[in-house]
Amino acid sequence: MENLIYLTLNGQTQGLISAGCSSQDSIGNKAQIAHLEQIIVYELSHMIHRQQNVNHQPLNITKLVDKSSPLLGKAISENEILVCDFDIYRTNKFGINEQYYKMKLTGARISDIHLIFPHSLVNNNNQPQERISLSYETITWEHSSAGTSSYSF
Repeated sequence: MENLIYLTLNGQTQGLISAGCSSQDSIGNKAQIAHLEQIIVYELSHMIHRQQNVNHQPLNITKLVDKSSPLLGKAISENEILVCDFDIYRTNKFGINEQYYKMKLTGARISDIHLIFPHSLVNNNNQPQERISLSYETITWEHSSAGTSSYSF
């Protein structure tokens, strides 16, 4: 089973950017009533590397075009400072989704937005998506189920 990822996104000036993002008005029949105030994230990738000092690369997500999309355009245009809380779910042994992992970015800023409306003839089953790159000041990781956590600047 896949891991489900939800993002709660707060902006320093816009407030709760993710408010209503999983509603039917925002994403149609993909609505997630239990996660109304969060953005559904299809993919999350992140890289940290080290030679002498640690080097954090932007964290990248892929998401549907939703209610937050225009607000993200405003956030990148105004270099808004963001707090990003990622809740990651997996299927437990009883077949129920459980939140088992968390990531948090503070002092985050959008460094790139890539809007993708798929070719309407070749990819007519694909939905419009955005790839968002986030640079940040701090990151924390927490494995809720296993009881481990860490952070980095």
